[in-house]
Amino acid sequence: MCYTTESYEDDVSVLRQINPNIIALDEKTLEAERRSYHTFFDVHIVETRDGYILIEEGDYGELPMHLIDQIVYTATGKMADEF
Repeated sequence: MCYTTESYEDDVSVLRQINPNIIALDEKTLEAERRSYHTFFDVHIVETRDGYILIEEGDYGELPMHLIDQIVYTATGKMADEF
């Protein structure tokens, strides 16, 4: 593939517009989904000032309201006791 100067500059400008927070959220979403296959509890992604963290309901019991307000995604626990 051959780039002209104009098409190269267009591609670079698109890459500069990508928000790193979106990439971080995508990575945490994948991590939460992978983790959900090995737990009975829901795995939540919580937005903090420093980025995103994963919280599993079984680790903390009932979540406090300030954490519930900051949940941006929940992966449902997929383990079952039926086996």
